[in-house]
Amino acid sequence: MIEHKRTNDPQAVRRRIVDAAYQAFVTQGYLATGMSELRATASVSGGAMAHHFPAKRELGLAVIRDRVAEAVQETWIDPLRTASDTPAAIDRIITEIIKELSENGSVSGCPLNNMAIEVSKHDDEMQEALGAIFDAWEKALAARFHEDIRLKRVADIQPNSLATFIIAAYSGAMAMAKASQDTRPLVNCQAELAALLASKYA
Repeated sequence: MIEHKRTNDPQAVRRRIVDAAYQAFVTQGYLATGMSELRATASVSGGAMAHHFPAKRELGLAVIRDRVAEAVQETWIDPLRTASDTPAAIDRIITEIIKELSENGSVSGCPLNNMAIEVSKHDDEMQEALGAIFDAWEKALAARFHEDIRLKRVADIQPNSLATFIIAAYSGAMAMAKASQDTRPLVNCQAELAALLASKYA
């Protein structure tokens, strides 16, 4: 009798479930997505799903901590940390987002914003996890502004409140773009943010 080597990869199965859930939660919503639907999309058994995520809430937390946090890190925080010009970096980030949305032909919205609006009031742990992502994003922006003040690139700004304003403006524009399925609100937001920062960095 030939013994077959075990090919099961629990981490790969978990990633598949989280990936499927992330896509579903962002596009159709956390509350509207069923676990049976996710099992089918991820092509996993009920036993595998229950092993990794006994409850939908645990899957929601994994999506927030693994995928939503990663999306904000890769899209906003990393480019900000490595850029030499803060206003140019912000403009470039939004340009890339608009380009990707235009290529996709649809606007699913900001993953962080989508989850925050839908689940924060229902679950304290999810609210805390989502708040931590917003906090990291805000601190990354504020850190750049503080550094620019130190280097005398800009003077008349309040780094923390300006960081809050930029995130709020972008998030609102993304919500409007999702509602209209049109990137125009993001384009307008980008132009106004660029003009604001240009006046501060002049």
